[in-house]
Amino acid sequence: MASAKVTDVPKYERVKRQLIREIESGTRLSGEAFPSERQLLQQFGVSRPTLVRSLQELVREGYLVRKQGKGTFVAPRGHSGSGEHAVSDGVVVFLSRHVAGMPRDGREVQLRIIRGVQDALGDGYDSSSVRQVAMGEVDGDTRRYVEGRRGGAALIIEPSFCLDLPKFLAQRGWSVWSVNEPLEGLSCVRIDQEQAGYLATRYLLDQGCRRIALLNGPAASYWGFGARRRGYDRALATAGVEADEHLILEDSHPVDSEAGRTMMRSLLDKRIEFDGVVGASDSKAIGAMGCAAESGLKIPEDVAFVSIDNTLACQAAFPLPAVAMPFEEMGFQAALQARVLSMRHGADYGRSPTEVILRPTIVER
Repeated sequence: MASAKVTDVPKYERVKRQLIREIESGTRLSGEAFPSERQLLQQFGVSRPTLVRSLQELVREGYLVRKQGKGTFVAPRGHSGSGEHAVSDGVVVFLSRHVAGMPRDGREVQLRIIRGVQDALGDGYDSSSVRQVAMGEVDGDTRRYVEGRRGGAALIIEPSFCLDLPKFLAQRGWSVWSVNEPLEGLSCVRIDQEQAGYLATRYLLDQGCRRIALLNGPAASYWGFGARRRGYDRALATAGVEADEHLILEDSHPVDSEAGRTMMRSLLDKRIEFDGVVGASDSKAIGAMGCAAESGLKIPEDVAFVSIDNTLACQAAFPLPAVAMPFEEMGFQAALQARVLSMRHGADYGRSPTEVILRPTIVER
């Protein structure tokens, strides 16, 4: 699987995204002349090499066409830079139907991914949609929906909830991308979950903590839990701190605050010494903090906390540092990559899957 790591958003990429939004929203109409370099330099305030790279990529990806002696124009809908035609302009997001019953953290993650998809496609991009699918087998509604459309680009958020869905879509001419979960044979955009676990643990180590508890979840339920545990272990090993299995709780899958409370109560009842806590979600960390404070512990003097996700961390009763996961960026990249690659190659491009890995960052509070 080809791999491309994305660490941040360079200037040329920001310019390109804004121009894509203007094209997709209809601000710049199909077939019309594109502004001159001078006008664009004034608009964005970047260097000429940065702008040139943005424009070159827009031409290569089929958003712009250059006509010798005439200039640059907005490409007609469906045009591709390689001279081929798009299979479909449609980008459809598929996600599990059980999202509505998720704790707040989980719902917020899904919403942020979808916002990123919409941001990439533009408000005027009415071909995009979101479909909820039953867990397990492909349900009848999904079958009828897929069979009634031309093959487009499908983004499946954490597709292990229905492993038959990627195969079903691919067999019917769809280009399929996995979002937020690596799966063999599928192109994927995901976050480096191991780095998230490493950053969270490293943050507490840098605060002087040496007895760091990990309030995680079972790896069998979500691939990210296993990756975060590996990051936790790596951070401790790098700092020369010996891991203590008594400090690692992985037997509670929910990411809500009650799970965090339960895990913290378990540590306290067993009189296990700890001076730092990594919560595998904001809610787990918030619940654990509340339980610790009610037990008389001072935060962060007696015990320091850090969480992973940064969806609700700013709402904590105590300042909660967090590892920020780029969920919107993940949705944006997935939509952009899926649309561009399906335009270039059609539905069979998945035979050479691509992986885009986004890097999390630490937010101190």
